[in-house]
Amino acid sequence: MNQRPFYAPADDQASGDRPNFCPHCGQPVAPTDTFCQNCGYNLVTDQVTNDQTPEAPQPTASTQPNPQPTASQTTTPQPAPTPQRRPRTPLTKSQKAKWWGLGLVGVVLVGLIGWGGHYYSKATTLDRITSDIRSGKHLTHDFASSSADLKLTTAKLVPVNRYYRDHPQQLASLKAQLAAGGRSTDGHFTYRSTGRRFLLFPKYQINVTPVYPTVTTNHAKTVISLDHHTVATANSDTYTKKLGALVPGEYHLQASGKVGSHQLTNSSDYHITSDKTYDLELRTISATFNTVPASTIYLNGKKVGTADSTGTFTLKDEPWSANMSVYAQYGSTNGTAKSNTVMLDKNADGDTVDLKYPGVIDESDADDFISNLFTAIENLSNNGDMDDATDDEDDDLDAFFENGSSNTEYQQFKSMGQGYYKDDNIDGTTITTTIKDIKPGPDRTSLVTYTVKYDFMLDDYDHIQTFQYTATVKDTSHDSDASLNNQIVKITPAQKINDYHDNDD
Repeated sequence: MNQRPFYAPADDQASGDRPNFCPHCGQPVAPTDTFCQNCGYNLVTDQVTNDQTPEAPQPTASTQPNPQPTASQTTTPQPAPTPQRRPRTPLTKSQKAKWWGLGLVGVVLVGLIGWGGHYYSKATTLDRITSDIRSGKHLTHDFASSSADLKLTTAKLVPVNRYYRDHPQQLASLKAQLAAGGRSTDGHFTYRSTGRRFLLFPKYQINVTPVYPTVTTNHAKTVISLDHHTVATANSDTYTKKLGALVPGEYHLQASGKVGSHQLTNSSDYHITSDKTYDLELRTISATFNTVPASTIYLNGKKVGTADSTGTFTLKDEPWSANMSVYAQYGSTNGTAKSNTVMLDKNADGDTVDLKYPGVIDESDADDFISNLFTAIENLSNNGDMDDATDDEDDDLDAFFENGSSNTEYQQFKSMGQGYYKDDNIDGTTITTTIKDIKPGPDRTSLVTYTVKYDFMLDDYDHIQTFQYTATVKDTSHDSDASLNNQIVKITPAQKINDYHDNDD
């Protein structure tokens, strides 16, 4: 049986008019009370309850009785009741899906903003624009114009792709200029922000400043075309036409008309980057070109003929154009060599033009070079000491070769000369050389063909041998590390010309 502690004072009042006391806390209660006003004890059901109304006031120190427990009872204070929380209602599946969806959208947005910040950055956009210029794609998105008379279309931007596709080094230079200062050196292209993309990222484009070229021709009824589209027909023999706003780039200009009984065309490609005037005059030109025999002659990049055995080619009655250019090419087993390019103006009719190959040694210098080389070899053959392996100007043998003493040809000549000296049957060696031919090689080299006559003096006769070689001679006149203006790169195997004995007796 559970016992409840009582804190009521001794009941010494007369029965019938004494007050009742709460059996839980000992505070006086009225006979009509249902709950103890101090601790909330249910006086009717004889138990503590947590949902009574109204809440009973807590006893104070001045009103709290302090009765002594009996010997058979141990009084344990009861804790104040703890209010209970309402249980949390779990999320429904739809609510969970909603919150997951919002979280996923947040993650995607953060990722897109990070990606867009890189993709639309100034440097990355310039990389993308440079690639588009090279390929010719998306150019209308990459370029803008602040000029009212230049409306950019795909066709208007083709000349940009046409020029930089064929001149990758110039495209790299343009990119470097725009990245460094935001402007090309000629002032035609400016790289800047022209707005926003998706309201978040800067929109970088190349702004174009147009050019306004002019064309002229010298015969009425001449048809003038730009990129194969007719733009005007001359109405006089001194006709001038200013072309509309153009994006700087490569264009094809052409004038076609009849002069006397001849149908003439002045046609060429031009890199138009200014407001200059382009002469589309209709006339013919004849010229003679001197170059290396068997060279192929190119006029405006197209093959027109081959130089004869004397190195001569004649151009006759060729329609003239303002940027008419001519050059020659020579092919060999070493590669292809290209001559200097000569521009032919309209007053060059009847002229003789030299098409020279840069870096090719002339015959006089070649004769001196080969002769001096074999003078050093002759001195080595007769003395055996490398200190004596010099020419008459004290140039060492290794100075005649690219990479000096490590050159394979040098090592072979060194071994040959020392071998002649050590040969007890040879009393002395005389060497003479003759230049036979000079042809151009690639990268400022020359193909020098020469003969070498070796005269070995023996006891009873001279043993004479003649060999022919072709040496690849490099122009080193601009090389500060080279002591000579020319050096040998390699030499073809010897070809024996003759071999006989000469007995003076």
